[in-house]
Amino acid sequence: MDLWESYKSSIFLCHQRLAADINFAIISAQNPAGLLTCPEFNLLLDKQLQAHLQKIGAPYRSVIGAAPDFSMQEKSWMVLCEKEQAIALARLFTQNAIYWIEQNKLYLVPVLLQQPEEYLGVFQNRMILLPS
Repeated sequence: MDLWESYKSSIFLCHQRLAADINFAIISAQNPAGLLTCPEFNLLLDKQLQAHLQKIGAPYRSVIGAAPDFSMQEKSWMVLCEKEQAIALARLFTQNAIYWIEQNKLYLVPVLLQQPEEYLGVFQNRMILLPS
């Protein structure tokens, strides 16, 4: 399955629900340009993105993007920002795409990939709330 198709089937493992009327992005710094990277380097990239989010003052929460069978998992961040800022952040961290959630509607938005943006359905239907 190609990357874009796999992105379209992602689910999201969260420790906290966000209100359905909040707009936010889901951004990762891991596996730049879709290339699988060693866990140590992915951890470093994740820490760099978190530090950048703190520096710019964007509110964020931890989330894990995952394949429906949990075979692939990628540490990410739910970031409360404008869509254009989210795309710029993803470009800065060499990401193929972001997820944009607007009024509980989930969109897959290309950043480095040449694809049309796609509506994927209701975000809450893709979210799994983890125990605290």
